[in-house]
Amino acid sequence: MSTGQASPWRRRLSELGRGVGKPHPPLFSPLLYGVSAQIEALPPAEVTADPTRLGKCLSELRRVTGVAPFVVAAPTAMEAEALGAGVDREVWPPKVMAPASEGVIELADFDDVWSRSEALSASLETCKRLSTTQQGEPVLLAALTGPASLLAELLGSGATPDAAAYEFVGRALSALSRQFAQSGASAILLCERTLPADIGAWSAALNTISNIARFHRIPALLAFDGVVPGEWPSATVACPSPEQEASMEKAHGLTVSANPADWADVVGNTGTARVVFTAREVAADAPIEELGDFCAEALDMEREP
Repeated sequence: MSTGQASPWRRRLSELGRGVGKPHPPLFSPLLYGVSAQIEALPPAEVTADPTRLGKCLSELRRVTGVAPFVVAAPTAMEAEALGAGVDREVWPPKVMAPASEGVIELADFDDVWSRSEALSASLETCKRLSTTQQGEPVLLAALTGPASLLAELLGSGATPDAAAYEFVGRALSALSRQFAQSGASAILLCERTLPADIGAWSAALNTISNIARFHRIPALLAFDGVVPGEWPSATVACPSPEQEASMEKAHGLTVSANPADWADVVGNTGTARVVFTAREVAADAPIEELGDFCAEALDMEREP
């Protein structure tokens, strides 16, 4: 897809967020984030903390793969880091080593929080720069850690979050979503790795985030990695697996494997999905030349009649 021409995808994503618009072949958007560091042969932790390098690497990776969107953020514990969790960014994907302080859910003002994570600050700045320097209408995807998964990182995997914790994480992620929207993001993808115990409080958090996205006329999408929700919350745009897709009545997306070798199997099997994502990053060490070949095959889904 030419970067010099206006793209229909920003309009289509906005329509998806509002549940309107006609069905169309889906946008293919695997989470290609840390893998971009191979462009400069540097560790992902170094590239993703530098907006100049990150923007350059994402742009070159986009040229090599032919994939339309720029993935300006991925669920790599940067939200947890900004909120006080101990995170090891020298391994990839980054690993949460210690939960945040017990009083983290008392935090009310998020204006100065995101700069506490170099990676998150760089992600926001990269989004802003690409939105103003790319020709046409660039598609900028911010994939964030979902509220249940973020609480597990902040409180520890053995904690049982209560309604107050979900109210906090909803406010935090809505504030961050606002920052990305104001920086030019085209869509927010919330990636969950765990099923919440308190569905009601979790859904309320999603609704808070979705309201912000709706205000900015971008979709808030929801994807699960390796788990299956019993019911998809109505506030967000569901991105089920291919096995669940046939049961979807509302406008929706699709979540596929993060293994590029599996992508060709999805072509012709996307149903009525309007976007296709991976719920986690493609491995940062995936060979870029092979990745380009896999993407070329998968992009046939965008050209289905």
